[in-house]
Amino acid sequence: MSAAGIIVFRNQNNNPEFLGLIALKKDRKRAKGIYDIPKGQIEPMELSIEAAYRECLEESGLLPKIVSKAFKSGNITVWLGEVDPDCEIVIEKNPETGYLEHEGYKWLRPSELKEKCLSYLKPHTVWAEKEVWKYFKF
Repeated sequence: MSAAGIIVFRNQNNNPEFLGLIALKKDRKRAKGIYDIPKGQIEPMELSIEAAYRECLEESGLLPKIVSKAFKSGNITVWLGEVDPDCEIVIEKNPETGYLEHEGYKWLRPSELKEKCLSYLKPHTVWAEKEVWKYFKF
C-alpha cells in the first residue's frame, strides 16, 4: 500500500524544528526508533497530497502550508509543510478505529528527528533536513 505524509516544521527563532510524533511502543520496537511523522495510507480515488493533508489533520490537528515538491522513497511520499511557531498540536484517537496512533509529540531539531525516527522514515528525514534550510533567511 502507498502512503503519504507531511514532515511538519516551524521557524523557532530562525531555527527549524520538526514535529516528531511519539510512536506507540510496539511501533518503536518494530521500527527501531521513537518518532513518526503525520502520514498514512492513500485511500482509493484519493490523491497522495489529499491523503497527506487528511492524515496530518487527523494525527496532529494541523494543516501546514506545503513548501516543497514531493519526495518519494519506498512506498511513502512526503512533503515539507510549515506551520506557525505557536500552533496547537492535537493528538486524538483515529476517527475510524477509535485508537490513539501516537503517545504524544515533541518539537525536535532536524538532526534529532533524523537520528531517532522510525527506521523506514530515515530517507525522508535526511531529505527534509537538507530541504528545510531553503526556507530560512539569515
